Amino acid sequence: MNKYQKLYLIAKANLEALEEQERKIERQYIAEHNIVNPDGSIPRATWAIRDDEIAEKAIDETARMVVESGLWDQILEARKILKEAEENLIEYGLGIIPYQEERKILDKAVKENYTARMKVINLILKLDTRTVKA
Repeated sequence: MNKYQKLYLIAKANLEALEEQERKIERQYIAEHNIVNPDGSIPRATWAIRDDEIAEKAIDETARMVVESGLWDQILEARKILKEAEENLIEYGLGIIPYQEERKILDKAVKENYTARMKVINLILKLDTRTVKA
């Protein structure tokens, strides 16, 4: 694994951990306020609350909690870091392609097509960089 792969995976894991903290705040709010959907199910997140009035209040309250705790700023920063790590990873991966035409096609695809971008990232992550002369 090279530094681009490692930094991307660390940034992704950090963002996922922060987003899990946000989901935990929502689950705690739902539990503490005994929120139950009309069918008796417990919503897994504020957006899954079926009563619009209760959902709006829950979304507003949990958003306030996330902002006030500083978690929202951390999430925004983590997203920025992940985006930068993703760009560096893609630049590295495309940079080792020896064929200019294919590199141009993939460069365009990762900028315009999310699915192509994720496929390229996954391929770069699977790359055994010990076999690459860079």
